[in-house]
Amino acid sequence: MAIILSLEDDRSQAEFLELTLQDDGHEVRSFQRGAQAIRYLESETVDLLLLDWQVPDISGLDVLGWVRHRIGREMPVLFLTNRTREDELVLALNAGADDYMIKPVRPRELLARVHSLLRRAYPDAGPHGRPLEVGRYRIDLGRRFILLGDETLELTPKEFDLAALLFRNMERVMPRDTLITRIWGREPDKVSRSLDTHIHRLRTKLRLGPENGVRLRAIYTHGYRLELVHDPVPGQPSTTPS
Repeated sequence: MAIILSLEDDRSQAEFLELTLQDDGHEVRSFQRGAQAIRYLESETVDLLLLDWQVPDISGLDVLGWVRHRIGREMPVLFLTNRTREDELVLALNAGADDYMIKPVRPRELLARVHSLLRRAYPDAGPHGRPLEVGRYRIDLGRRFILLGDETLELTPKEFDLAALLFRNMERVMPRDTLITRIWGREPDKVSRSLDTHIHRLRTKLRLGPENGVRLRAIYTHGYRLELVHDPVPGQPSTTPS
């Protein structure tokens, strides 16, 4: 299951995209204007973007430029467009789109392209995906354990889920509300204190710090960001993410 942002100003087309993706098990956040999509992305996280080129105010191409500048190159983006000229499609790809579909969109093709982009962007997400290697940590998402060097760290199921979410989103600010709903599936105001308790335990149990190649920052009024430390304490081994 992925959280997908859809930018589409045609209501019937937006409903079609939303139903197609929801039937496949995904959560969809639908917007009709580019400015609305950007405001959402300023405080929330998603796993994939579907961007229509021609929407009111800020175009899908401009939203793509904002995403690549502010979020990075890792976010998978599928462009949806009525434009068929080769130079226009090349413009979208050069601007940072990972793939494109020419309307009308066929549901099976849409899902195939979405699945392909998700596999490419998150090869570790499935039960048989390769483990994540960050700093001195090795996170096996399939078998649900974390190694620090050669030591297996003891975590509760919720602690592992929270740690995995942070490691999968290295260098991205994870809003408090997003962390709570993704891990607990409940209203944020009812679980806020529990999140803080779990974060404190993770700092201790995972021994998060520059000596192990990572740093967990609290971002005031927003949430948390797990950062890679490129220059750990001298004498401590470190690796970069695979």
